[in-house]
Amino acid sequence: MERQASEDIPIGKDLVPPLLPLAAALHNSTLPTHCAACFSPLPPQPFELFTPPVSQISHHVPDGTPTLLYCSPQCSSLDSSLHFSSAEGQLLSHLHEKPSSELPESSDLRLSLRLLYKFEQEKDLRTLSGLENNDNHCLFQETDNKDGPDEYLEIKEQPNVDMENWNQDNGVWERIAGLMTNRERLIFQEDKNDHLQETGNREDLDENVKNSSEKDPFLKWIRNGAKLMAMARRMQGGDINVNVVAPEEYVVEEMVLCLVLTNAVEVLDKSGCNVGVAVYGTVFSWFNHSCSPNAWYRFLTGSEHTDDLESRISLSTMENGNEILIEGKKAYGPRVIVRSIKAIKEGEGVTIAYTDVFQPKKMRQFMLWTKYRFNCCCKRCSAEPASYVDCALQAIYAIKVDCLEKISDHDPYRDEEIDNLTDFIDNVINHYLCFGDPKSCCEKLENLLSHGYVVEPKGAESHQILKLHPFHHLSLNAYATLASMYKVCTSDLLALDSGIEGHNFEAFNMHRTSVAYSLLLAGVADHLFTFESSFIVSVANSWKNAGESLLSFAKCSSWNLYLKSRPVNSELSSILTPKCPHCSLVDSFEASFNGQDQNVQFEKITRQFCSCIATITSKVWRSLISEGSYLKAIENPIEFSWLAPPDSFKIADFGAHFAKIDMGKGLSRCEAMECTNQDRTDLILLGFHCLRYGAFLSSICYGSYP
Repeated sequence: MERQASEDIPIGKDLVPPLLPLAAALHNSTLPTHCAACFSPLPPQPFELFTPPVSQISHHVPDGTPTLLYCSPQCSSLDSSLHFSSAEGQLLSHLHEKPSSELPESSDLRLSLRLLYKFEQEKDLRTLSGLENNDNHCLFQETDNKDGPDEYLEIKEQPNVDMENWNQDNGVWERIAGLMTNRERLIFQEDKNDHLQETGNREDLDENVKNSSEKDPFLKWIRNGAKLMAMARRMQGGDINVNVVAPEEYVVEEMVLCLVLTNAVEVLDKSGCNVGVAVYGTVFSWFNHSCSPNAWYRFLTGSEHTDDLESRISLSTMENGNEILIEGKKAYGPRVIVRSIKAIKEGEGVTIAYTDVFQPKKMRQFMLWTKYRFNCCCKRCSAEPASYVDCALQAIYAIKVDCLEKISDHDPYRDEEIDNLTDFIDNVINHYLCFGDPKSCCEKLENLLSHGYVVEPKGAESHQILKLHPFHHLSLNAYATLASMYKVCTSDLLALDSGIEGHNFEAFNMHRTSVAYSLLLAGVADHLFTFESSFIVSVANSWKNAGESLLSFAKCSSWNLYLKSRPVNSELSSILTPKCPHCSLVDSFEASFNGQDQNVQFEKITRQFCSCIATITSKVWRSLISEGSYLKAIENPIEFSWLAPPDSFKIADFGAHFAKIDMGKGLSRCEAMECTNQDRTDLILLGFHCLRYGAFLSSICYGSYP
């Protein structure tokens, strides 16, 4: 299935009206804080939170079971009956009484139960696993296929094949409500093919899959989750025997759970927080994936609204009016809108991303195969040689004595080395989360970035030191972590005793280092964005975060203690409304972006912002970095002409640059401040530019809505 543009679409345009979900479910962590129906934050007291009275519940759930909360009587009336009729309450009750470390998050299971109940209500089936044909109903599309979709299509295309009698006793649903269940790919495909090659015996398929699921955590999760769903449905139906053992007892639940894993999307609120999951109909779910997508999607929750729009994509006839109703009520919940982030020509395919496009190719391919069982062949993934961006995101070097060399992508130890580096960073962060020591976290990450990671390759006589390129995806993760951890260090120091000058000085030093890492992260992300425009969402967030950090730092009271010249007025009234004669910071960029050629306007405004940001950054960068920091190696965090491109193989330049930098020792050293009033004014001006640039990019991704 492919979505195509029905007209020429400029950048920053909504492609579909707000689409309501077939079903949605909050994450466990947001059950106490958000409305289960509209996903809006729950109102503070004295507003009453509404839960359905026991008299409305057909099957009682034990006291103490986590239940759902609603922001209004209307939301309660819309959602509460589905909550209990779908056996979601029974599932929550069981997980509450017998928590399992293998299923810590229940939102996918609860969403699957909701969908399954809706499907069964829409089509009166005695049991879905019976697979009774109903040619007059298009909600369920049957395929008698246990061989996987690809093999099924190959057989179907062969002449003289009676498809009506093909494997009648082992049929499964390939699609439900037009959505791919993907069960054959997720559970059967690889294991079955390997097993058939070894034994040629189709009767042993289920046993082979059972054994494989015990080895594969993802398959084991699907099996255990489907069993829990089947058990909850039996409990809801009053069945005395709720034990579920045989695979045929939870085939239906397994199919719907696989459908959810294939089609569900994470619902993000306006702040970018992940609040739940939802499954939408074919209008949304049939958008294809690309690692360089030309469209993005946003969510509307609660009372957020937008004007109704005509669809700018081609829809098939079978999708018209294909809404699922429940007890005569129209669907509700968080709405999704798809929006162009690139110019799209009429007839061109419209694509979105199913995974994080800011990851290198191998990680993207791994995630897509694990969850969706397909290998991406988009233009970005198929590029030979690999694109500049993908080279940058995985560039890593090995130091041997006085020699610096690039590790080949075909090095047999490369994947293992990257895994070790990833584990190291994860362990550092986890150590902080467990023991609350942000300073130790900063020291370890600084040391990794500055001096590399020591490894001992198998069969090698001497050890190697691996160094991450500044654009490596692990470097970006480290920048984000350091920006956050230095900010925590600042708060901790000031909380000890803000009256001690030493604490104030060190806190000030930590604060400016946090700001510097935020700016570095935004600069690197924006540099990569110039080569891959689908990074716009992450780049917008990075610039907004950098802007907020800069303004917070420039306005902190500690400045008056360390300025070399007379401090400015503490209210900063004279510089908090900066004017810039060179870019659209002077006037509203919304007004500048309403011209006829929005694609040209976008490029013009982007160049103006970037030019001003680079100019101001060159003035203040040295006042943000400190001795003993990896930042000493960064000559300019916005303009990277000083750094050899990662795909140029000028490795000596890269090594020579970092070799001449004296990183110093420790992070507690108090250097003499070299900040002036003009630095402070420039930091505020830079902060406003970053905020406005981030807001401009966000307007492309999300539009203007409350």
